[in-house]
Amino acid sequence: MDAANPLCRCSLLAVGLVALIGCQSDRTSQLATARGQQPPLDPIAPIAPIAPPANVPPPGPTLAPVVGSPVGAFAIDTKGPVVPVGLNGAAKTAVTAADLLRSSVPRVKIVARVGESNVITDQEVIEGVYQQFRELAALDGHARSTKQKEMYNQVLRKTIERELILDEMYTKLKKANKMAIIDEVKELATQSIDRQLRMFRKDTGAKSDEEFAAILRTQGLTVQVIRRQMERQFMAEQYVSSVLKEKGRRAGLADVRAYYDQHQDEFRRPDRVVWQHLFIAVRNYPNAQAAYNQAAALAQQANAGADLAELSVKYDEGFAKQQKGLGAGEKRNEIQPADLEATVWSLRPGQVSDVLQTPTGYHLVKVVERDVAGVQPFDAALQNKIRDKLTRAQMENEYQKLVDELWRKGVVRVFDE
Repeated sequence: MDAANPLCRCSLLAVGLVALIGCQSDRTSQLATARGQQPPLDPIAPIAPIAPPANVPPPGPTLAPVVGSPVGAFAIDTKGPVVPVGLNGAAKTAVTAADLLRSSVPRVKIVARVGESNVITDQEVIEGVYQQFRELAALDGHARSTKQKEMYNQVLRKTIERELILDEMYTKLKKANKMAIIDEVKELATQSIDRQLRMFRKDTGAKSDEEFAAILRTQGLTVQVIRRQMERQFMAEQYVSSVLKEKGRRAGLADVRAYYDQHQDEFRRPDRVVWQHLFIAVRNYPNAQAAYNQAAALAQQANAGADLAELSVKYDEGFAKQQKGLGAGEKRNEIQPADLEATVWSLRPGQVSDVLQTPTGYHLVKVVERDVAGVQPFDAALQNKIRDKLTRAQMENEYQKLVDELWRKGVVRVFDE
């Protein structure tokens, strides 16, 4: 495989998966099942850390099982101190504080098992809720408690759906004796998530991995759980993508054109302009003529090819300098100062205005981008945008269909309180 070309690797992996889609698994299980039709959810929601309110305590320390294999079983001894909730009687063996201190391993609460080996922990579900904590920010008391329970159940259901898909993929590859593909998909997922986590870390301003982890902990989140969620979602999406390829359900040019023709309002755009501005204030010069001479000299430089934005950063005596030379306003009746509006809309992209006089001084403007009101043309860029949208919709639809099917035939055990 060419490690420098992940897209190529993705395509090759998809080919390997496609060859297995038609195989139907005949696996059975002796586990108790909890099947049911689930309401549609957004199966591919982005994962981004969101801080909970300060008065909400974060979940406990990082739990060991969540850093295990993206597909295989967790290394959990269910006969030891870890007891799935829902069991009662003698099965709940008492564990002393001394035992916990000696082991130095946090107690793990398993809330669901999917298939023969995939488990879901309370920690992962709680962190999934914390990633959406803005929905709880405006709620208090009973309303917040009710909403949080609702969100917990939603996150648990979506996590079960993800694990159903991964269990199906794992079973088919194992049956076809092609387990090496799992390692390849996992490696591709790791590379993708590494990039995303680096972006997350950069956004937080963290200078090191340790500082990034500390920032996440203040939000009730852990790097291990976020990585696990993202990697497993990536792998599930790869499998669904292979299903689409096998079925030949890809948006063609005819589909793209039909969508464009039937959704013209979606592609209507208003007049829009991006422009640069440089202002010379009369009050900063001995007289108006001296101010005009300065503006004229700068206009000469701009017309000779100098970047007006750079000139503005250096010489502007208004607000454009703070905006790196950009003018204020992009739509009609939003241009400021209003005295410049007619000129701004009259210029072609790349054109620099003459020196413009207002009561306070002299101005130079240059149009950088210009969108004319109307329906966007059916060009290559728009075609790609529509094709991506249709493909995404097909993928989400296929994801939900596959999930519905797996709920009916899969094995899910939820451990209730």
